[in-house]
Amino acid sequence: MPDCPPAPSARRAHLACIARLVSVITLALFAVLPAEDVRAQAAQSVLAQYIGDVAAGDLVEGADAFGPIRDDMPVAPVLRDGERIGWAFIASDYVGTTGYSGKPIHTMVAVDDDAVVLGVELVKHSEPIVLIGIPESKIAALARTYAGLDLVAEAESGGTAHDLDIIAGATVTIMVIDDSIVRAGLKVARDLGLGGLTPPQAPTGLRFEIAPDATAAEDWETLAGDGTLRRLSLDVGEVNAAFETVDDPRAAERPITAPPETTFIDMYMGLVSVPAVGEA
Repeated sequence: MPDCPPAPSARRAHLACIARLVSVITLALFAVLPAEDVRAQAAQSVLAQYIGDVAAGDLVEGADAFGPIRDDMPVAPVLRDGERIGWAFIASDYVGTTGYSGKPIHTMVAVDDDAVVLGVELVKHSEPIVLIGIPESKIAALARTYAGLDLVAEAESGGTAHDLDIIAGATVTIMVIDDSIVRAGLKVARDLGLGGLTPPQAPTGLRFEIAPDATAAEDWETLAGDGTLRRLSLDVGEVNAAFETVDDPRAAERPITAPPETTFIDMYMGLVSVPAVGEA
């Protein structure tokens, strides 16, 4: 199970653990493009598709125009009276933004030279709960609250320097929006040197690549036994015990009431992008 560190409140602790489980499941279900493939698509970027649909003044208060999209990366200057006050980008050009619907959630983000988010606009989504239940305006309003997010602080904390607000019924949608704004924002800030941030150093150790002709066992028992498939199994007692270690006592005061031996999750995960594993 991914470690769930103590959090300042029971609510944040629960959300942190849930977020880790959602991340594991999402990675198991959806293929994610390698970062270099995403960057290679700058010429046909998501930003180029949607920049004409968003007014600069709606994204950043006082802005009156966008400049041309750069040739080397999918960002565009945010202008006020001809002067650049920040950079605009769409998170989907930099990170995976697949939502509950299985389709990307596109958010346009603006960030200034100090690596502080100036504004966020929800541009395009296909989330079913938003299309038929929760008003889109509520999701869009929450996205706008990321204005003021300090990406330098996020870089120092590993992306946990801010509070995560959730809208009931749209947990996965909000988690994807939150994750994509922070991770894409950090990539852009580092690439542009905003706020003193610099690109991460390229790894110097061994690099591993998928061997497309690699073989794998064809039966479930062998795949599970040799580590090709990994299992996460938790019961209610283990989950309740984990929350009892959180500093905030409210977590322990709200245990799951099912019997301790009740299964909380029983999940197998494998790297199905390896052809032999996916076909097994």
